[in-house]
Amino acid sequence: MSATKAPLRKGLRAVLPHGRGVVTFGLSSLVSALGTGVFYPYTLLFFPALLGISLTQVGLILTSTALVALPGMFWVGRLIDRTGARSVLIAASLLRAAGFTGYVAIQHVAAFALFSVMIALCNRAEQAASPALAVALAPEGERNRWLALTRTVFNAGIGGGALLGSALIVGGETALMWLGLANAASFLLAGLMLWPLRASRVPPVDRAKASRGPWHDGPFLMVVAINSALWLVALAVETGMSAYLVGSLGAPAWLAGMLFAVNTGLLIVLQLPLTSALERRGNISVLLAGTLLVAIFLVAMALGTALSGTALVVLLVIGMVIYTLGELATTHARYALLTDLPPAAELGSFLAFNQIAAGIFGALVPFVVAALLDSAPAGLWWLMAALTAVTAAGVVAARPLLMARTGGKE
Repeated sequence: MSATKAPLRKGLRAVLPHGRGVVTFGLSSLVSALGTGVFYPYTLLFFPALLGISLTQVGLILTSTALVALPGMFWVGRLIDRTGARSVLIAASLLRAAGFTGYVAIQHVAAFALFSVMIALCNRAEQAASPALAVALAPEGERNRWLALTRTVFNAGIGGGALLGSALIVGGETALMWLGLANAASFLLAGLMLWPLRASRVPPVDRAKASRGPWHDGPFLMVVAINSALWLVALAVETGMSAYLVGSLGAPAWLAGMLFAVNTGLLIVLQLPLTSALERRGNISVLLAGTLLVAIFLVAMALGTALSGTALVVLLVIGMVIYTLGELATTHARYALLTDLPPAAELGSFLAFNQIAAGIFGALVPFVVAALLDSAPAGLWWLMAALTAVTAAGVVAARPLLMARTGGKE
């Protein structure tokens, strides 16, 4: 038995990230994601029940406040560079805990809007500070695995939190209030868990040697554009797939749930092993291959109008497996490039800039998805497939610049 276990332990050591603080960092990220998973799927149940306003009003306020918060990311990026990602991540967690408590305690539309701006900014701050903290904490050669850890625990937390949230809402509208409080508690705990971590400090930016900023960095801008386009596609799949399958194709409701389950399960199980395997491949080649895999699923979705029954289920399940492999590959390569290209002392500012771009692209998704599902349902997926093809062409065009920047590495 011990002979059987030895290769397993060796395999796990080769796949799992190492370094001081990795368990604390992973658990904090998991707790934060659990709270988000508890609340996020039921957002459009929570706020109408809390405030007595329509879904349209809730959607308008959440979209508006998310856009209003984006310029604040310029300040957040500088704050990460000056005070460290850990401090910003703790502050973002504690402020979100206060915000979700405020939602429940002050049940007023004006308070809802103000708290939503703060929470939207903190959500974006976390998405910039978390990879920056992983980079700061990871020992040499471990960066990609630490980044993969954040994605693994996020997916696991979102999935587990959604299941927990479904149990909490059984009690009706009153029980919905517990969703907000559970999310507040998760952010509070996640922030406090980060307190003992100590990352090595990057020397402050030397103004004489400082770069001209992310908006003047051609290779980084190309990666940001590629990342934002793929982010838009992923959000379109997340928000549009269920409505398309059930409303446009007349497929059973369980099919969408099964496809999301396949996607989430594969993301959790394969994230770390695949990252370990892809470290031996070039990021640019991995990004291109992953983008093409994503396009295959989008074409399958568009062709779904010609199929029904078992044939449709088989096509989309195989397509979702391919899509998930593409998602894993592109996410690995995008995170690697986004954290490798910026100057170390300005990583926070560069990652914050990326979050602004992703936020602008993401704001387009609800309108595009709703408009096309109403007028030309299959057209949504042909459009996303075309965008993915253009993105793949962009990767090919960017290859010489990126290789020059990374010292000839693919």
